[in-house]
Amino acid sequence: MSNDGTFPDASLWKEVLDTCGSFQLRRASRSVTQLYDDILQPVGLRSTQVVILVMLALEEEMGLARLARELVLSPSTLSRTLRPLQRDGLVSVANTGRRGKSARLTQHGRETLLAVVPYWQRAQQKFVEQVGEEDWRELAARLGSTVSAIRR
Repeated sequence: MSNDGTFPDASLWKEVLDTCGSFQLRRASRSVTQLYDDILQPVGLRSTQVVILVMLALEEEMGLARLARELVLSPSTLSRTLRPLQRDGLVSVANTGRRGKSARLTQHGRETLLAVVPYWQRAQQKFVEQVGEEDWRELAARLGSTVSAIRR
């Protein structure tokens, strides 16, 4: 409500949507995720799951707390995302004592990840073609700077 008791007109709400960093980044993220997920669909994985498999392929084992931090996910969201990967035998999760749990890519997960690569490459190529190679390089650098600035 404004000071005079009236509800603001549409221009305020348009300004909020046009300038809201959270909304604009989520909107872009969902569009890009949908592009990748559509292309990855034949292998039965979502882009969010592929990223987890890739991160686990880089390391022998990774604590779930660290994995969640790296992915900027809440522990509960990470847990929900890992469940189908565990069920399908792509990832194993083990207790690491009182410090929590860790995840590891299984042999089946490695094989599946190798099968995903051509689909990911196709998705990446289509994304870069649509966005433009130079624009993507600039945007990737800016997004990296944004994450660093917000995480300080």
